[in-house]
Amino acid sequence: MTTVVKAVKAAQRWLLGLMLACYVLAGVLPAPGEALRAAALPAPVGSGELTVPMVLLAVMLFNAGLGVRLAELRVVVRRPVRLVFGVAVNALLPLLVLPLVALALRVWPDQAEAEGLVVGLMLVLAMPIAGGAASWGQNAGGNVPLVVAMVIGSTLLSPLTVPLGMHVAGGLVGPGGAGALDDTTKVDVIARTGAGVFTLVSVVLPCLLGVLVRMLLGEERVRRVLPAVKAVNLVNILLLCYINAAGALGQALAHPDPDLLVLALVLSGAVCCLAFYCGRWLSCWTRCDRPDGISLTFATGMNNSSAAAVLAACWFSHRPEVLLPILSYSLLQKIVAGAAGTPRRPRPDAALPASVLPAAARTAPPSASGRQG
Repeated sequence: MTTVVKAVKAAQRWLLGLMLACYVLAGVLPAPGEALRAAALPAPVGSGELTVPMVLLAVMLFNAGLGVRLAELRVVVRRPVRLVFGVAVNALLPLLVLPLVALALRVWPDQAEAEGLVVGLMLVLAMPIAGGAASWGQNAGGNVPLVVAMVIGSTLLSPLTVPLGMHVAGGLVGPGGAGALDDTTKVDVIARTGAGVFTLVSVVLPCLLGVLVRMLLGEERVRRVLPAVKAVNLVNILLLCYINAAGALGQALAHPDPDLLVLALVLSGAVCCLAFYCGRWLSCWTRCDRPDGISLTFATGMNNSSAAAVLAACWFSHRPEVLLPILSYSLLQKIVAGAAGTPRRPRPDAALPASVLPAAARTAPPSASGRQG
């Protein structure tokens, strides 16, 4: 088990590089990924089918639920204001941001590409808070139980928030928009039936099942199997990266469009940075203490891009402009999270006890020392 723990820690340190390697493999060798994505199991899910990526996503969310300690959430539930505030901000932000993005993209010469990008960004922003926000928040010194509670809260609301986001996207790309996207009817179908059923089957139920299994097994048994669970989760994440990217990147390389790729990267990066900035601004505006502020920042900025990619690959596998912003967002939000979670460097004299400082510094009046800082 020690070897597994070491391997998991090494993989976590190199997760971004491993994800990039999966993207490169998907672009160079897309056929196996496309075959896995198209494979359907004999179980209907709403108006669609149960696919291999949906199963992998469900396993990932089950493992996330297995890592939730309900005892740590009691204090958060007793003080629910910041919990409700964080979940509400994450759910409402895409409804405010995406119409502005769609308006800005009206100047793009190919409106089918522009509207595909809008649908892709709405898919990822409408998804619940990413489970990885808890890990990033913990590394940055955040209130981990609060982040976990936000993840669970947004996950439980996802059968409502994801269809709502798709309804908004349908209004932006349908008759009320430019109307160039030939899959406009698919957006409407996803909003009415597909999104709610998808999030319920692949996101909500697996997460709740994981929480229930942890309660039944007990803390000690779960603690013993957690290293293996984390190893399975990492393999799952990388396999999902490869499968979801296989169609989009394969088509992008077969018919290269550098302008579209650059636009997807720039747009995803701008929206991702804006989401993190809004979270940080809101934490200052509500006068959160530092741990709660970090939690609010990561909860606002990070969304479950894996779930968005699976849903997009199920419905828009032939349209790379829908998948490209999701894949870009998946990588960029981890880069931005790493930058947002970097602790501030203290002043050189802040870490020194008073006895170590020079006598002049110890006797200086507060106003003088303030000017020096």
